[in-house]
Amino acid sequence: MSFAIFAVILILSYLYGCLSTARIISKSSRSLNIYKVGTGLADTENIYSNISKPMGVLVGALDAAKAYVFLLVVEMLLSLLDRSGAVSGVSALYLHNVMLLYGLGMLVGHCLPYTNHFRGGRGIFTYMGFIAYFAFYPMLITSVIAWILVVRFKQIRFAPYLIVILPVILFQVFYSLLPSFRSELPPYFVPIMLGVALLMGILNIIVSKNLGEF
Repeated sequence: MSFAIFAVILILSYLYGCLSTARIISKSSRSLNIYKVGTGLADTENIYSNISKPMGVLVGALDAAKAYVFLLVVEMLLSLLDRSGAVSGVSALYLHNVMLLYGLGMLVGHCLPYTNHFRGGRGIFTYMGFIAYFAFYPMLITSVIAWILVVRFKQIRFAPYLIVILPVILFQVFYSLLPSFRSELPPYFVPIMLGVALLMGILNIIVSKNLGEF
């Protein structure tokens, strides 16, 4: 029964990721088809660069919040189900490593949505919300640095690479130096975070290939 619940949540995670905030906001506020604007990607960078900077900031914030809140809600509901004792083995469904799979399902849904022929956005802000659930302070620090790079130095292209890599580095630093941080996570979580960053890179390569960038 617990495996069936896991499978259902994983599928729902992917379907949830397929909901494009960029498409919804651009359509509702400007009556625009985001797939026919700029790069044709339903992502924050396209809206920020080719439609409206404030709208781009809004979409990015919503994407990050969407990912973060989703994982919190899943954890809360599974925890309540576990405490009720209605289904055995539910506690294993919201361990950190299993929650990572839900986050990855959501990220894949954002980058490769079946609702748009598997042509989605780059998922940078969805990734931020996803990682913030597990490593809030490393991602917060990364977000501030990336914001400075974009606003002060206009490094819109470089900032996404920083967002993907720097949280993993900071995660290692926090894990090594802060006992309280380390106690919350299993020892194998650091290489798993690196694997998540690598998967994010692979997803972006696929998105770029679908876009015809190479």
